[in-house]
Amino acid sequence: MSACREGGDAIEQALRALDRSFFAVLYRDCLRSLRDDDSARDLVQETFIKVWQRCASFRGDSELLPWIRSILRHAILDHVRRPEREIASDLEEELSRLPSDPGRAAPEPASPLDAMRRRELGECFSRCWKEFQTAAPAHAAVMSWIVEDGMSNDQISALLGRSPGATREFISQCRKRARIHMAEWYALAFGTR
Repeated sequence: MSACREGGDAIEQALRALDRSFFAVLYRDCLRSLRDDDSARDLVQETFIKVWQRCASFRGDSELLPWIRSILRHAILDHVRRPEREIASDLEEELSRLPSDPGRAAPEPASPLDAMRRRELGECFSRCWKEFQTAAPAHAAVMSWIVEDGMSNDQISALLGRSPGATREFISQCRKRARIHMAEWYALAFGTR
């Protein structure tokens, strides 16, 4: 956090330290969810970029690893939610950038099992999220503001017309309710019970 305040080279050194400390555990979590080595590596690297972008929002009232893991989970969710056509067009775009070297082996496309797993995760997430929205619409809306819109506690506090302390408590309740309704997806994605 001090590197975030200082900026410059301090951030680069801090990100390297985070990478050394947390890459293995984050990569394992991501690989367990996606079952795709390249996507898992990319998402962990994207997570470190988001940590750098959001380091000023980390209040330090919790452990660092759970905060980073929550950023990774949101990246996994975004990845799982992407329609298959976007994934296919991204793959086509990457293939078009490769040099045409006849001696080079063509990259293998994602296996049918990977596509099936991604689709299964997406369907499970949609089902759980709809259940959450139906059972607790206010809680689901706040979670959507946090996850999809990246809103800070202060912004949510202003929208809800609550004090910052009351907002933090309500967001905590929202997260607990989300965990209850999203339990099936968490179990499928992360192998938890």
